[in-house]
This record gives sequence, structure tokens and C-alpha cells, in this order.
Amino acid sequence: MRIRSLRVRLILGAGVWIAVALVLAGVAIGYLFTKSVERGASADLSATMSRLVALINADARDTAPVLTGSLPDPRYDTPISGLYWQITDLGTQQMIRSRSLWDHVLKLETPNEGGQLSTVQGPVGQSLLAFSLTARFAKAKNERRFQVIVAQDRSILDEAITRFGRELAVALLILGVVLVLAAILQVRFGLSPFRKLRQDIEGIRKGAASSIDATYPLEVVPVVSEVNALLALQQKSMDFARARASDLAHGLKTPLAVLGTIAYELEDGGDKRSAATIIELTNEMRGRIDYQLRLVRLRQRIRMHALSASLSNIVPRAIAVLKKTRTSEQVDWVVNIIDGLNVDIDANDLIELVGVILENAAQWADSMISVQAKKDATVVELRISDDGPGIQSADLRSIGRRGGRFDETSPGTGLGLAIACEIVSLNNGTIAFERSQYGGLEVTIRLPVAG
Repeated sequence: MRIRSLRVRLILGAGVWIAVALVLAGVAIGYLFTKSVERGASADLSATMSRLVALINADARDTAPVLTGSLPDPRYDTPISGLYWQITDLGTQQMIRSRSLWDHVLKLETPNEGGQLSTVQGPVGQSLLAFSLTARFAKAKNERRFQVIVAQDRSILDEAITRFGRELAVALLILGVVLVLAAILQVRFGLSPFRKLRQDIEGIRKGAASSIDATYPLEVVPVVSEVNALLALQQKSMDFARARASDLAHGLKTPLAVLGTIAYELEDGGDKRSAATIIELTNEMRGRIDYQLRLVRLRQRIRMHALSASLSNIVPRAIAVLKKTRTSEQVDWVVNIIDGLNVDIDANDLIELVGVILENAAQWADSMISVQAKKDATVVELRISDDGPGIQSADLRSIGRRGGRFDETSPGTGLGLAIACEIVSLNNGTIAFERSQYGGLEVTIRLPVAG
């Protein structure tokens, strides 16, 4: 499965390369440490060899080698201590050994003349690192040669190498964790311009800006330029379409006015049926034109900053106006709206939105309209219910569609609720229609909290 997250890809890639690099570094450092330990052991054995050769008494008449002294390290006198030496007279094959060897004889697989490191078997079968050479002592009549072997238990070296390997593994593991955390921070810092770009684009979507003006790294500038170019092209196309729609709508008003005049002339002439048909059609066309013009006005508004409108003030004012109309004289208004309910919407938009919904409720209510509002952390909810005839459940989803009417006998164009839906949508809110507990229609509007 292909990983779609760029952040995860970069972090995983960095983690893999860090792991590979640390493993290779661990192998290399372990190898170098092993060689260093072996060189150190070789140097110690070579120094011991030099002291031991210096103690050989080549003038002694004994057939076995004779030493004029002993080595200072007491481990050579302790059985199976890990440090050993052995001297063999190559002429008589007589030998002497350190007390640490007990009765074991060190045997070289390949005898050599010069100093050389090799591996031999120890007194209890362990592996020994041995340094050997042939010491020559020249005399007037003959020459005496001694094979000298100095050895050290290899487990001492292996233990040091193993201990270092464990410590190195822990150190590299800690280093790996630190490097991965550093890689995560680096990726987060490296991708921060994209987070800023997303915020700027979100601001454009919400209407807070019309283009991206912030300064970005050189690698992101081409993307920003293309986005701005696309936005400019889109804005140009939208402006053209809106202008054409507005021109068309205004252009139709004059013919409609003429038709209206002709209809009244027909009515005066006695042809009331034709006049009524023309008047009804012209009123419907005029309503649709007004609807399109209102949409153009709504969608042309660019929100350059956060908005705030008081729901607590606008709703009571709208209700007070409706109470003066003939349709609301016998309606009981139940209002429960607390103070301080401010929503993120233009005040004119909120006035039009609330007016449309309340006017629709007043038109259909029998005796009561309930207006309730509440607020949570991010949203203000306005719920308007009436006890009118209501709408069938199958028709609830059709409410708010342009020109949708469920009672052809009532006046109006059926565009009010469509306008309300457009206003809510353009202001990042939601609107829902359902049957109220009183039997009529219930409209629930949710808008973002201001600020």
C-alpha cells in the first residue's frame, strides 16, 4: 500500500537511512575497536617478549633454558591465570614454562623465526593469543636458538570487545532515537510553509482574503504563484458570469413592466382571465429575477475580516415588525433567546435570513410560533417552529430548492426559503427542515459563533 502522507514518507525514509547508517557505523566502529584491542594486546605481548628475552641466560651450561630473573606480573606465577610464557631450546628441545601453564605445552601450528601473532590452545582448551619469535644468541663456537612464546587468554580480549559492543549498541540506539526525533522536528519545520499555505487557502475559501500574499520559501513560491493565477482566472470568470446574469436580469425588467401594463389594459378592456394569467406569470418572473439579483449581491461580498451580528437583537426586532402585520395579529410568539448571542455573519444577511424564516412561519402558523436559540462552544443554534399545517415528510428534502412551492394557491414565488438556504451556505452554516412538535414546520439554523 502506497503511503500518501508526505510527512510519514519523509520520517520513514529518514528512519530507514538513520538505521542503516547506525548499523554500518556500529559494524565499522566494532571492527576498528577489535583491531585496536588486538594491536594493544600485541604491543603488550611484544613488550613482555622483550623483557623475557632479556632474562635468558645463554651462557648457562644447562641443556634447558635458564632465566636470570622473573617477570614482575604475578599472574605468570598463578596457575591458569590467563597470562603465559614458554621458552624452548631448539638445540636440545628442552623447555621451561611459566607456572601459570602448569604442565601444558604451547604448540605452534607453524613455527616462525620473526615476531608473529597466532592462536594456540591453552591449558584448559581455551583459545590463546600468542606472540612468538626465535631468539638467537651467537657464541664463539656455536649459536644457541630459543623459541620464545608469550600468550594471553583471548577471552579477556573477547570480553572487552563484547562489553564495548553492548555499550556501543546502547549508545547508537540512543543516538538513533535522538536522530529520529531530530528528523521529525526537521520534517515538521520543513513542511510548516505548507501548513501556512493551507491556512491561507482556507482564508480564501472563507472569504477572508482574495489571494495569497504571504512570503514563502523559494521552493513553494511556484505553487503559490499557480494558485494565485488560478484564483485570478476563476474570479475573472465569476465576475463575467455575474455581470452577464445581472445584465440579463435588468434587461428583462423593462419587457416585464411592459407586459404588466398590457395586462392591466386587457383587464380594463374586459379580458380579466388573460390579464390575470399575464400578471401571475410576470410576477413569478419578476420574483425569479429578484432572486438572481440577490444571489449576485450575496456572492459578490468578500469577507475581509471576521463578522459579527447580534442574534439577540435582530430576532426580537424582526418579530416586532411581523406582529404589526395582518397575518400575525392572532399569533402567540414564544421567544426564548438569551443575551449575547453573536454569530459570524453580516448583519444585513442575518436580518434577511431571520426575516424570511419568521415571515414564512407567520404565514402558515395557526396560533403559535416558537423561537428558541442556544449556544455551544463554536455554534449558535436558532430553532423556529410553528403549529401550522406543516409539510409531508417526503417533501421536507425539497424545501429550499429554487421555485419549490407546496401550496400553489398561496401568494409568493417560493424563493424565500431558497434565499435563506443560500445565505446560510455562504456563511458556513447549516439549515435543516423537519416536522415540529406542534405539527407545523420546524427550521433549525446553525451558524458559527462570532469572534
